[in-house]
Amino acid sequence: MSKHPTPDTPPEWLGGPFLEEAEYLRKTNEKAWRWEYLGEITGTGGAIFDNVRKERLSLERIRGFERRRNGIDWGWFPDPWRFVRCGWEPAARRLVVFEEHSANKMMPADTGRIVVNALTYADADGEEPYFHDEILWCDDTPDAKVQMGVYRREQGLRARPARKSHMRRLSYEWLAGLREIVIDPERCPLTFAEFTLKEYMRDRDGNWIDEIPDGNDHSIDAVRYAMMEDVLRG
Repeated sequence: MSKHPTPDTPPEWLGGPFLEEAEYLRKTNEKAWRWEYLGEITGTGGAIFDNVRKERLSLERIRGFERRRNGIDWGWFPDPWRFVRCGWEPAARRLVVFEEHSANKMMPADTGRIVVNALTYADADGEEPYFHDEILWCDDTPDAKVQMGVYRREQGLRARPARKSHMRRLSYEWLAGLREIVIDPERCPLTFAEFTLKEYMRDRDGNWIDEIPDGNDHSIDAVRYAMMEDVLRG
């Protein structure tokens, strides 16, 4: 069934799930709703990610994620080391970013301890925290291979290289094409700022062009690495 029904389409023809999904999108991202369900052309200006929605995330919500994704963008100074954690809800095409960590001028052994602490948590109130052996998808530059080696040897972390070769554009488009990217601006202020401020490039006359600039994208890159296996699956 087309998601662009005519205004006089009887509601009973569309079905309850269709109407519930449409109403949810209308409330959370009206621009996406007008495009997806009404077929309107809704220009996004220069914003790359117009599917970002801010939401205060409860600990209960975070604990409920069945598919967690972790990504690391390596850095020293002035570019930072950045670690993000996400919940992936494929049926809803929703990515939820719920945790971030950032550092400058820290050795791999030190950032590795940050990761270990982040992955050590209780599954429910009243339970003892324990280390969760989750995969870390990382930038795969030559220097990164050394840092991943430290993570594996000294912290026992499952640090793996994200298969990012020639995937920058595709991974940006994949993220921009999700139903929504939910970010808690209090838990992840750096990530929220990067995603909401990232814009296409302009030419010398100030017109938008179809190029994605580098810079101010450390959290974005970490999220891309976290999701790269899902990007490759389509």
